Amino acid sequence: MSADEDSRISTDGRDDSLDRELVVSQQRAIKIEEVDGKPVARFNVEASMQGHTFAVDLSETGSEPDPTGPFRIEYVLGSEFVIHESKLPSFEFEEGFSHLMMVSDLTRLEVTLKYVDTKFPDVLREATLSVKGSSNVVQRLIVETSESDLESAIKHTTQIVADLLDAIAFAKRIPISVRHIEVHAIGRKYQRRYVTLPYGLRRFTADDLTEAATIPPRLKPALRLFREGLSSSRPHYRLLCLYRVREVLKSICHQNDSEVLSSGVKPERATRLLPDNELTRCYFPTYVGKKVGTFLDHVCSACRLDIAHANLNEYFKLVLDPADVRTDHQIDFTNAALMPVMAEMIRDEIDFMNRFGISKSGLRVLGDLGTA
Repeated sequence: MSADEDSRISTDGRDDSLDRELVVSQQRAIKIEEVDGKPVARFNVEASMQGHTFAVDLSETGSEPDPTGPFRIEYVLGSEFVIHESKLPSFEFEEGFSHLMMVSDLTRLEVTLKYVDTKFPDVLREATLSVKGSSNVVQRLIVETSESDLESAIKHTTQIVADLLDAIAFAKRIPISVRHIEVHAIGRKYQRRYVTLPYGLRRFTADDLTEAATIPPRLKPALRLFREGLSSSRPHYRLLCLYRVREVLKSICHQNDSEVLSSGVKPERATRLLPDNELTRCYFPTYVGKKVGTFLDHVCSACRLDIAHANLNEYFKLVLDPADVRTDHQIDFTNAALMPVMAEMIRDEIDFMNRFGISKSGLRVLGDLGTA
């Protein structure tokens, strides 16, 4: 994947921007290649969108503008603990991975699932569940549903799978997650994938090490929280860490201001505004061009409090749902806007402290960091 800026994010056009999906269009941001008879997507998205979840339409433009059911929805499994494995079976992660053994009975298994749509409680609906795997590893849970509407199909099958994964994790005491979701309209040329885009390579130089040595020790807690949030693939935990950076910075700013005032100087800081870009215009238009504090207050009331204190009345809205985060992008696009804001706030405070000579770094870089 390249960090090319030739990308486009479109939305499904709903009136409520907070319900829109992050949809990457096939026309410019994706190149579809066929590998071993299967479509493979090559993404070209700007660096700021890497590590975030998108709905990716793999169908050719105009082939299925309004997909209708029945649908086959494949929940491709994954595990963050795979990084600790010394050796894995010979298959691509894109095919799925879990810590569950694929036994012969599962290859023939087909379970009928009955559920009720809360909008039509008198109508009992059905879906079928099957399991797919290879090299003795369970890789996918596949649900087929006669739902005609894609949004309704995703909503109900995702909840079914989330409940199953909860029970499996409890029974087997293993981590289990949904890596991505593949949607197929049965009998039609329509494919959509809900996937988290990987990170591209960043250039790393001797200057980066030199700069690291100049960061004031007082800011270390903020940087540690920022790295913890950035390193997590869980959107809700990521938001908690990133927002916590703001809380830590408030305390640091107060300390810094006191030191500057004690020297008889007024501690002035530049006002930072929420930037105007495609993401903020689409999802946070009310806050574009306003002080970032106003946007952060919104993040706190709309997201942070519910996540931290479980301020939720219905169990199916629990924020730790291992499947729903792939299709409900509210937290993820909030993170996409929040991450650069927090990085700039940290950078502003580094500059402020360096300007006034506050809490100089105790780290020294010895030796020649120049290139040979």
